[in-house]
Amino acid sequence: MNAADFPFKTVVLSIVATVALLALTVYASTLPVEQLLARVGLALIVGGAAGNLIDRLTAGYVVDFVDVYWRNWHFWAFNVADAAITVGVAFMILDLLDVRTRRVPRTV
Repeated sequence: MNAADFPFKTVVLSIVATVALLALTVYASTLPVEQLLARVGLALIVGGAAGNLIDRLTAGYVVDFVDVYWRNWHFWAFNVADAAITVGVAFMILDLLDVRTRRVPRTV
């Protein structure tokens, strides 16, 4: 594989993805252990982004292989890494909304 095999777009996207992965990893290391939902969400995001980056570096593009149809409705194509990123973002949003049930202490 020579330099001509990597178009400019692939190089730029790979650099951006690498910087984003590093930033997310640094952010994840600052989260307290109690924020389990956020930590799992970040792990899914980092894992998905790393998977897409590996695809981009090895193939020059990301391979989307899940294509969902239902009757006349067509959902967009995606891959497992994209699904992990989506679920991870949903977990992060749930953590931000604080969906855990909080117990209010009773005062006497």
